[in-house]
Parts: sequence; structure tokens; C-alpha cells
Amino acid sequence: MPVAAESFAVWPIDSLQKVFPDAQPSAGDAIAVEVCRNEFGSAQFAVRASKALRELRVSVSPLKHEETGADGVTVQARFVGYVPVSANTPDTPAEELDCEAPCLVPDVLRLDETVSVDVDSTQPVWLTIFVPASVPSGLWRGAVSVQAAGEALEIPLHLTVHPVILPDERHLMVTNWMNAGHYAGFYGTERHTDRYWAVVENYARNVAAHHQNVIPCWDWPRIYQERDGGLTFDYSHYDRWIETFMRAGCSAMIEAGGFGRRGLGKWDTPWFEWREPTVHRRDGARVRLDPQTVIQEMVLSLVAHMKERGWFDKFVMHVVDEPAPHTEADYKKKSRLIHELAPDARFIEAMSMRDARGYLDVWVPNLDNLNENRDHYLKLREEAGFDLWFYTCMYPTGRYPNRFLDFSLLKTRILHWINWRYRLSGYLHWGLNYWTQDPFHGDRIRGDLPPGDCWIVYPGPDGPIESLRWEQMREGLQDFELLWMLGQKDPDRADAICADLVPDPLTYKRDWRNLRAARRALVEAIAEG
Repeated sequence: MPVAAESFAVWPIDSLQKVFPDAQPSAGDAIAVEVCRNEFGSAQFAVRASKALRELRVSVSPLKHEETGADGVTVQARFVGYVPVSANTPDTPAEELDCEAPCLVPDVLRLDETVSVDVDSTQPVWLTIFVPASVPSGLWRGAVSVQAAGEALEIPLHLTVHPVILPDERHLMVTNWMNAGHYAGFYGTERHTDRYWAVVENYARNVAAHHQNVIPCWDWPRIYQERDGGLTFDYSHYDRWIETFMRAGCSAMIEAGGFGRRGLGKWDTPWFEWREPTVHRRDGARVRLDPQTVIQEMVLSLVAHMKERGWFDKFVMHVVDEPAPHTEADYKKKSRLIHELAPDARFIEAMSMRDARGYLDVWVPNLDNLNENRDHYLKLREEAGFDLWFYTCMYPTGRYPNRFLDFSLLKTRILHWINWRYRLSGYLHWGLNYWTQDPFHGDRIRGDLPPGDCWIVYPGPDGPIESLRWEQMREGLQDFELLWMLGQKDPDRADAICADLVPDPLTYKRDWRNLRAARRALVEAIAEG
């Protein structure tokens, strides 16, 4: 039975399950969660109001190790906020959706100390737990206090800390592209002010804490035409961006580009065009020059600068995003030009070309394209030795996993089990923070995009507000690290556990209990002598 007072009831619910406003109390009188050392974990409980609650408040008592009395585990409690979904993800069966639009979906982890809950409505509460590597394994006990309407309830919190220690090193490349302009516009400032850089640093710390280790650099250096007509490149802001993310812990790769865009801005156009770099004279006047000429000089300068800074071994470039079979000829033409200027550089692309040998060092097909052509890509990788990642965006939909608001949290988390399943060494998504003007009440920037595709964090007062999807993505990346750890010891066993949960990207097991069991099997296998 749930823990109940006159005005409300409280019960635990697994953090892989979304709690909707009409959720009814279910059995359970204690919150139980399992976490490894040096790992983040999550737990969840729900509060159902039988009377209107105007100031619901929660607090967590310090967790103590049952045998030694040790402390050191941190627990953050946050109310889960609902965001509206106006239309469901297209081309998706009803059984693959968590709700039928229009609906309210739990996602944003609110910063409020108290919330109001309407009568006969349910409020979920999210617990983020961090277990340092230094604390003892075993059972830890604490409690969560819930207070409202002059009443207080306490629900026990039981944490099992496994003896396994997750490595600090990341073994999967992860990039979420960013709209740098929003770090100014949403925070009432201009680019490159002290306020702007403080906000960027907060986002950098947060993405690093969520296992992103790639620095996306979409802004170009400032370009000046000197009196003699020559071009010079100012890297002061460009370098500060990179250094800010490196200090935060994103230091595995610097991802630059791209230099082109779709012709006429349309997907079905069979050619690309060069982006037009902004060039100024020293007096501030803008100068319009031939885009290809400027880009050629910028490529030479950028490569030389990366080498000078000692960053070239981490450096990859995009030429044009998403080359496909119908744009392959023009892409390869433009790519050859850039390759001639930077023959020792490495190149990456989200792509659907069937053969990019000689053009790309990192191939990033969309998940559905990868799955449909899996044997082809894996065979070419074995022959040519390129890095193979995958990406998701507005596609795939249907039965595939993705990060959409109306998809289950399991669909977000299981993405990185797919990384291990096929030894895909990276993951890319275009939308960390491509917000609408009010991302708390608008679920997409264009009507043809699925809900939540454009962002996975929300703008807070000085940095990001996290989401359930963002938390579960991190836990999926931690699952990948467990698979990697077992893979160093017993790769066949790691593969068997993964394949049982994810036979392929369409037939993965949908029940969250299966994921919990697979993860527990990983931990137990790693912990064995």
C-alpha cells in the first residue's frame, strides 16, 4: 500500500516510468535504487493530492551506510514539471507512444522549492543520486519527507551501492550540437560578454557531467579583410569556447564546420552551396567576398591554428551536413576541394551515402539507415577501418528508440546499448538547446519535427535545467561504460547480455524491468572475482 495522509498519498515508482497527472497510487512503502560507485543514479516517487496542495515540499535526510555509518552520498530532490505535447511523433504506432496528444508529459526537472498540486492530481518527484568512488559498497538508508497542508509523511530510501567503480574515462564519443546564440539571447546579454561566458561555462559543466566529451564549434573565427586585400582570422572567441569546454571536461574531440548548406535550403535539392562567411574591414564595415574563396583560406588557417595550439589530434571537420545519395556527387566534389586544402585532417558527417571511403573518417548514419544497411556498413568498416557512429534527429520514428517527449524513457536510455551492440564508437544529436521562445510551453521549433527533438535541456536562470530524458541519457551512457568494463574482462558475456536486451534496434525489449535485469547482470558479472 502507498504511504498515505489525509490530504495526499505517496508511493515509489521506477525512474524509467513516466508519471502522468492522472496516475493513481500503487503499492510500495519504500524507495529502492541500485547505483555503482562513481556513478549517478535516479529514483522517483509520486504524490497524489486528495485535497488541493498549495505548498508541497520535500526534503531528504542524509543517507548512511548501514554497517559503518559512513556518509558522502548526495541526493538531490526535484519536482518534475509537465510540458505540453501538441501532436504526437508521426508515423508511430499508438503502442509505441506514452500518451495520446494533446497531452501533458513529465520532463522538466523544476528548480522550485515548493509546488502546488490540484485536487485529484499527481505530482512526481525525482531523486538524483551521486555515489562517489570512495564510499563503501553495501546498503545505505535514509528517508524522504513530504510535507503539505500541515501534514508530513516519511518514505524510506534504500540505496544499494555496488562494489563496481565506473571509470572516469569515457569510452564513447558523444556530441549534442548547440545554439550558441541562445546562451546570449535567453540570458539577456550579447555574445562574448562576461555574462555570456559564465552561462556557457555552466552549460559546459553540465554536458560534461552528462558524458558529452565532444566540443561542437559551429561559430567561425572572426574574419577581417586587411588594407592589402588579404584575410586574417581572429581566434580569440573561438579558442575561449574550446578552452571553456575543455576545462569542464569535454576534451576528447573538437568538431568544426560545416562549410556548406543545402542548395535553396531544401532537402531534395541535388546540390549544396557554400555558406557565406561574414567578413569585415578593420573599420567595422562588412565586405562581401566570394564564399568559396573565403572558405578556402579559412580552412588553411583553421588547420594551421589547430596544429599551433596542439589540438589537431582531436580535430575533425564537417564539410556539409547530411550528404545523401541524391547529393553525393556534389558533396564529393566540394569535399575533394576541402581535402586538398587539408589532406591530413579528419572528416566527420551525419550521412546516408552508402560509400564514403576516401571522404570521411567518421561515418554517422541515422539509426534507421544504419539498421537497414547494417551488414553493408559493418563490412565496409572492417575493410576500411573508419569510425562508425550513429545519430538520431527527427528520424527515426515508429518502433525505433529516440529521445522524443512522447516516447518512453527506456527508448532514450537504450540508445547507448545499441552503441555497444554494434561497437559504434559515437553518438550524435543536433538538438541540445534549439529552443522556441517559450520551451516550457512549446514542444518544437517547426511543425514537422517530433516533440522534444529540438532540445533535451531547458533554459534556467544561469544555466541548464535538466530533463528526465537528459538524466536517462546519462544513465544509458553509464550502462555503456558497464558494458565496456565487462567487455574488457569477458566480451562474450557482455555481448550476450546486450543482445538479449537489444536483439536489434527494432526488437529491443520494451519492458523497463528487462533493462533493470540486464544492468544488474552486468554489475554482477563485473563484480565476480
